[in-house]
Amino acid sequence: MPKPAPSLIAEKPSYSRGPDGRTPFGVTAYQTTMESLRETTDVKSELARSMGRGAQASRDYMAAYASFSQIAVERGREEDFRVSEERGRQTGERLNLSKAYKMEKQRFEAEWADRIREVEEQCSEKERVLLEVHEVARADCETEIAKKLTTLRWQPTSILLQLEDTERKLAKLSEYKQAAEVAARAHRQRAKEESEYARNKEAAASRPRAALAELQQTEMRNLQQKCHSMRVAVRREKEQAFEVFKQKYRNLEADLAHSHSIELPTGKLRAEIGAVQSQKSRSTESSTFRGTLKYESLAGTKFDVPDVSSLEPIPDQAVARAAVSSLTAEAKASRRGMVDALGL
Repeated sequence: MPKPAPSLIAEKPSYSRGPDGRTPFGVTAYQTTMESLRETTDVKSELARSMGRGAQASRDYMAAYASFSQIAVERGREEDFRVSEERGRQTGERLNLSKAYKMEKQRFEAEWADRIREVEEQCSEKERVLLEVHEVARADCETEIAKKLTTLRWQPTSILLQLEDTERKLAKLSEYKQAAEVAARAHRQRAKEESEYARNKEAAASRPRAALAELQQTEMRNLQQKCHSMRVAVRREKEQAFEVFKQKYRNLEADLAHSHSIELPTGKLRAEIGAVQSQKSRSTESSTFRGTLKYESLAGTKFDVPDVSSLEPIPDQAVARAAVSSLTAEAKASRRGMVDALGL
């Protein structure tokens, strides 16, 4: 046997529109009035048809005619009342659906704003980490360059050494004119070799920096492209989710409009066939209450009990006061226990 459903402390209100589940509340008064008019008509017609009434029969027939005519008037008033009530209720359902749309859209925007913020934070964190790695790499590169520059020394070539040796020999032989020419050539050779050494030294320092800068620029560009793709992906995902979100409410609105058009196809109520009993499942299965159901699923009702996780956090001052009061109570209890143990 299936287990019975647990009984709730408070049941959600059913959206029954009246005793029969269709007609709105307040129709009973019209039905009571029409029933009393029918009884009056029957009484007056019976009195008029009875023998021996004489001159009073015509007056009874006129009274029966007046009450019988009033029944049609009351029936028209009842129908107008029911139509106005249904139209008002349908307007309220559409209003509740628009409220639900605004509320869920705010939650949707807040949720996606958090996701976009998370992506932005991830991108910022990745860029920060990469900048730190680049800073460390630049420091290591400068250390390596300084170490390499200490090993570079200028060494004269054999041409320069030969020219200088020739200059010294010519000077010893008193060939000063030829020694001057050789000295000029040696000076030009020395300047040429020193400038070439300076260029090589500068290239040895600038080449690793340029290579490292190009590598780091490429890495940063790749990371920025990856972050851009992440941003574009999350925004496209949001757009797709928003299209699904809008289509869901379009379907709800179409469902609601369809059920309302069935209820009032030509501005008049459909004829009731038999007795329609209200059911509790009507509040969860009826399309005509789609606006109220959707709004209450988001905003809740007065019968909903808040979850513990959704309660406001306890203030720090209240926690501190509770801790102090508990310590005071424990101290009093321990002192009372010591007094009882000593028998004082």
